[in-house]
Amino acid sequence: MKRAGLRHHIRSRLSSAAIPLVLLACLMAAGAALWPGVANARTVARGLADNTIVSMTPARQAAALHEISHDLRGTYVRLFVSWADAEPHQGAYDPAYMTGVTSAVSQADQDGLEVMITFQDVPEWASNHAYWAKAGGYKPYVVMSTTYLRDFQTFCQDVATQLRGQVYAYECWNEPNLYLYLFPQATKHDKYFGAHLYVKMLRRCSAGIRAGDRAALVVAGATAPRGKAVADAYSSSPKRFATRIKAAGVSSLFDAYSHHPYMPGASPRLWPEAAPRDPTTTVTLQNLRTLLKLFPNKPFFLTEYGYQTAACQSFSGQHVDQITQASYLKRAYAYAARYRQVKLMMWFLLKDFKPRKPLQGFYTGLRTANNTAKPAWYAFARGNRLTLNAPASIKSGAGLTLTGQVSCASVGGLAGKPLVVKRRLRGGAWSTVKTVYSRAADAYTSAGLYTAHLRPKASAYYRVTWRGVVTSSTRYVAVK
Repeated sequence: MKRAGLRHHIRSRLSSAAIPLVLLACLMAAGAALWPGVANARTVARGLADNTIVSMTPARQAAALHEISHDLRGTYVRLFVSWADAEPHQGAYDPAYMTGVTSAVSQADQDGLEVMITFQDVPEWASNHAYWAKAGGYKPYVVMSTTYLRDFQTFCQDVATQLRGQVYAYECWNEPNLYLYLFPQATKHDKYFGAHLYVKMLRRCSAGIRAGDRAALVVAGATAPRGKAVADAYSSSPKRFATRIKAAGVSSLFDAYSHHPYMPGASPRLWPEAAPRDPTTTVTLQNLRTLLKLFPNKPFFLTEYGYQTAACQSFSGQHVDQITQASYLKRAYAYAARYRQVKLMMWFLLKDFKPRKPLQGFYTGLRTANNTAKPAWYAFARGNRLTLNAPASIKSGAGLTLTGQVSCASVGGLAGKPLVVKRRLRGGAWSTVKTVYSRAADAYTSAGLYTAHLRPKASAYYRVTWRGVVTSSTRYVAVK
């Protein structure tokens, strides 16, 4: 479907009273086709957000983007473009950096991915010097001077013009309700300073994008999951921030709204369906309607989500194990699909970032820092299957052999996967019997085969689980 048609659809303001019921039913049935990767009203499209792809070499870009589209079967990719890196000097773009941007977008487009670009980082020349002292000098997150809003518009237009036809949507800034991306959030004279400036930025960004590529969507928000509910220089709650955008009456400037509904590290409740400890400061998947009702006619993109599998300073050190990460990933996508306004959720990121000071890293990746695929990699890719073969009955005292195969629609070579054999007696609970590891049968079979030898004393139900990823069907074996 042409993107221009999608833009026309979401910008239209139709009166439901004027639409015949038959036509309305047809529109609802066809609604999924309007969003690439959305199969039906209860499906949320999948994508990957990764802030490292633009800076990769062309070969690494190609490998990462091919993995996202082909192996992980993602539909979208979110790339981060730094204004500070792209235009280090006013009116002069850095050719090396812009080559990285254009090559990443071109490769993603070739791989069939819908590209979203998120702008961030204020160049030193455009930064507001009045706030440098509080920030300890120039930082890319110090707000821009309003003198340079026109330059920001020009930058957005230049990028959109250069990438016309290859980018699905542009997101105006990343997590603008946090000081790490927009500082300060409040001042002595304006308790909504950050949000008010953001509205001005949104006006310029929208004008630039629509001048450069009318077919591309403009996305507002990209808010972090939590912030202060009262005036504070360092953060603003996502609801507080969105409320100011709503009050500004600028809905016509953007086509969709976005949010990052992480379960923040300060909350003891980490599972996707859990309510945040303080809903006045935090918006997660559970209370996402807090934002949805502010923009009831806008599609919503959840452009970052994930779970840490190692201690991370940004998440107060809280994390889960890799199996739980995979399980939560599946549950999160299922929960997000409950909201009909939500069309897309992007996982952040493809591979863990582990610096010399590990606490300063980020560990939501589908791969570890040493490139090992986590269970969440397969959970994201879907198409996983685990079979279980077992006899209907065995004689008392005889051995029982369970066999089967674990496979993934995206990749082969699933040898070495830990598979947990579980048993349940009639009227009892499931218990773990043993763990076996999948193997390759021969040079011609790449899928993981497994065998489990048991010596049961009583009739029981059996199943096998690749924890966090997939569970086999249940088989009953009678002992006679």
